[in-house]
Amino acid sequence: MQRKDDPNKDLMGDITKDFNLDEDIKHNPGFGKPLPSRLFKGDVYSNFVNTAREQGFLPPFVNLQKEIKEQLKHVLSLMENERDVQKEIEEINTKIRKYNLACPPQMQKRLIALETIKQQVKLWD
Repeated sequence: MQRKDDPNKDLMGDITKDFNLDEDIKHNPGFGKPLPSRLFKGDVYSNFVNTAREQGFLPPFVNLQKEIKEQLKHVLSLMENERDVQKEIEEINTKIRKYNLACPPQMQKRLIALETIKQQVKLWD
């Protein structure tokens, strides 16, 4: 059987290759075993971070999240000086935009405002 757009393409050959690939997958050591029960407990983010940490990998947005949390706590301590706080908030919002571009949609966060900074610190913990 051949395709009209590429007469040299052998579809049956591709199908048998895919079938052989499926057979090779069945020989993997984890094939057919149930998923660990810890994956069904807690939230997606915690499971992801724990699994990544076990494998020795942390995505860049996790490090960025830690930086943002520390900087938010620093801003709370600077609340007396309004100008410094606004400058810090702009830096944090720049990092949050970068974080939101790097992480999955369900983990994205809102930008920080002076009025909502105390609530935001709790959300970033």
